[in-house]
Amino acid sequence: MEDPQIEYTTRTAEQEVDTVAICPTNPDYMIIGTYSLVKKDDLRDYEAQTRRGTIQVMTVAPEFKPLYAGMLPPQLDMISFPSAVLDIHFHPTDGTLLGVATSNAHVYFFRFIKHGDVLGRRVITKLLPLGSVRVSEDDEHGLTALVTQFTWFPEMRKYGVLGISDVQYVSFGATTSFGETKIISTSVPLIKDLFDERANQPPSELPITITDIHKHDLEAWTVAAVTLRSATETQDNSIFRMILSGGDDSALIASAVNLPCNSSQPSSPSISSSDESGPTALPLWKDRRNHTAGVVAILPLPSNDGPRIPHPRKTVITGSYDEYLRVFELDTKTHHAVWQTELRLAGGVWRLKVLDQYTTPTKGDIDDHHSLILVSLMHGGAAVLRLTYSADSLSWTITPLMTFRAGHESMVYCCDARLETGPEGIAPTYTVVSTSFYDMKICTWKFVDHFKAQQEQQNKIA
Repeated sequence: MEDPQIEYTTRTAEQEVDTVAICPTNPDYMIIGTYSLVKKDDLRDYEAQTRRGTIQVMTVAPEFKPLYAGMLPPQLDMISFPSAVLDIHFHPTDGTLLGVATSNAHVYFFRFIKHGDVLGRRVITKLLPLGSVRVSEDDEHGLTALVTQFTWFPEMRKYGVLGISDVQYVSFGATTSFGETKIISTSVPLIKDLFDERANQPPSELPITITDIHKHDLEAWTVAAVTLRSATETQDNSIFRMILSGGDDSALIASAVNLPCNSSQPSSPSISSSDESGPTALPLWKDRRNHTAGVVAILPLPSNDGPRIPHPRKTVITGSYDEYLRVFELDTKTHHAVWQTELRLAGGVWRLKVLDQYTTPTKGDIDDHHSLILVSLMHGGAAVLRLTYSADSLSWTITPLMTFRAGHESMVYCCDARLETGPEGIAPTYTVVSTSFYDMKICTWKFVDHFKAQQEQQNKIA
């Protein structure tokens, strides 16, 4: 439901914002990514340039409030690109490693660094460039692919001499405007602070291994990964993972890959689709029946099985231009996505993010499981909903909790949120940042999970 009384603050960016990420290790700060078309009379970085973009550090709080007398506003870094920024994510294992997907077929890597000035009166932020990888080659017409989305894999390994040659070996899945879905592995310099001598060296193309997974008939917009078997469950200590993607062809496509945990590092910055150390993709299925328009969001739910939640199937949520949010369970034998329920929302379901997961007891010996989801709804604003798996009926329910439109006059392409700290027993409160594209608005508002607080209170009484 929409709350007309919701309080919010609004800021205006300098360019159109299409992606945002709150830093998990420094949640007072967020990064926004922008996407602008180069106008006819604009100055260009090169003759054929059509897009430009930035990543910018901003405070989550809309106004600066000094913590002590004489404290100055923070110095917020900004990086400009001769291409548009489409997606940004901090690594789930290293919360200061930022990946940036752009419209020139590249993913760039940055270290988010925060430190004080010499007088201790101002916080200084820095987005330190670590290098980049090219995800896709130009097509036969000379057109360059947009990297539309990427998703980190949580595994991370370190090699080299500390502070001299050490690197982080990372992998991620990515989709492109050519319809491609790929897995990319690379080694990123492990520079943690500005005292590292390598911090003064210019960033370069990084060594890379690329595996082609599958391809859509039209632009691919979203990619996600589901772990089917972990390294401890396989004989060769590898990870068996499903790669899901969605695109403008209204298709949801799945392939399986076996990812070795101890594969060698990429050795060359060139694109290689047949490197011996790369994973092999196995096509699983292609579904065109369940979505009536482009599939633009895929969110695998973290595992919710347990002694009081007898639910062994993995769950995936999708969003589409057709304005429906859909829930699927993966069949334990065939791994096919089996439709469970759906709900039409107020706009195209562009992005999905899990805020929280928790259980509530039922009358029996099993629990209901709840997932709190933040949704970017394009022309429908931003929303928070609760997805519930009922242990009694073995069914799913989608409950809209709040919709925010008041501060936005155009498409909402991205949202993020942080959980505020508070005393025990107080309802969980989230600070939500939602952005709209053409009007360049950044809105900050609150969501309070009263339902969770009520359930916890009832459990104490019982």
